[in-house]
Amino acid sequence: MPLVEEGPGIEARANVLASQSLAAQLTVLQAFLPLPGWVVGRNCDMSCAPVVANGIFQALPLKDLVLFFSGEWGGDPLANGYSYRRVTCIEQQILGLEPAGSDSPVYLIKADLDVHEVVSGGCVLGLTNELPSSLAWRADEVRSCLTALALTLALHSELNVAESLMLELRRDAFLDPLTGTLNRAGWINRLAHIDAMSGDDNNDAAIVMLDLDFLKVVNDTYGHSAGDDLIRLTAQTITSVLRTNDAVGRLGGDEFGVVAQYATPVVAAALVSRLKHALDAVGVRISMGMALKSEAGTLKKTMHLADERMYEDKRTKPMPRRLPLSVRIGMAVG
Repeated sequence: MPLVEEGPGIEARANVLASQSLAAQLTVLQAFLPLPGWVVGRNCDMSCAPVVANGIFQALPLKDLVLFFSGEWGGDPLANGYSYRRVTCIEQQILGLEPAGSDSPVYLIKADLDVHEVVSGGCVLGLTNELPSSLAWRADEVRSCLTALALTLALHSELNVAESLMLELRRDAFLDPLTGTLNRAGWINRLAHIDAMSGDDNNDAAIVMLDLDFLKVVNDTYGHSAGDDLIRLTAQTITSVLRTNDAVGRLGGDEFGVVAQYATPVVAAALVSRLKHALDAVGVRISMGMALKSEAGTLKKTMHLADERMYEDKRTKPMPRRLPLSVRIGMAVG
């Protein structure tokens, strides 16, 4: 089940922008150094993954483009920092070229894309019928194009790292450290996401509010460590009976909330039944109340109604002086 709802993040937007920018830069490179085709690859796990292509490479599937980055590459005869190799027979077939004889070979040329002598972020390949030494690699315009490609790849990589860090921080901000469930901020975010997704459709939703019975007695009798174990066990047990689209949050010291999207009255009743049986099976005493969005009008009001029903359930239970602690509590993962 989703813990944190995420729309298209920096990484997705970076991929689109990088592809558009690299494609435009290849068009400029083609103007200064016209070749049958170009393809840009980004370094990934000790290999080069194709990012964007034009010309003869443009219609090729990804699995075929990957082949062109492999092979044994020789140095540029003019020592311009580029490498080249002859196109293989298999590659000629992939490109739809007639087999070239020894007197008219087809070449792949490759330039690493690095910025200020930093480890290369990728490379660009070009297809040519000319000897690599005869190409105008020294032209300032060509070098400027390669630098622009390198800078775009470097920025793309930095944005991907930033996205990972931001997502990690966001998850930490929305998760309860004791149970790994949503915290109150994550719960509110989840409800807002469901509201935004539902729009004007008629899909109902259910909220179940749960509150541990007598947690204070457990803490006073067995210590706060046992109380934490009980809270963790409760969270694990609740999570175990939820559907993929359901979510659970720890909303207070001993209070949990479950929200079930696309929940009919029958689905909601079945959820409550599963929760009761699962929690009873591990010896967790808990009060709960359920409400449907169709009853209350909004998820905020639904939560309030479910909370009222939970407290009605709790008021029927007398407070004991001492509780027998279930041996299963000690099985909760710390």
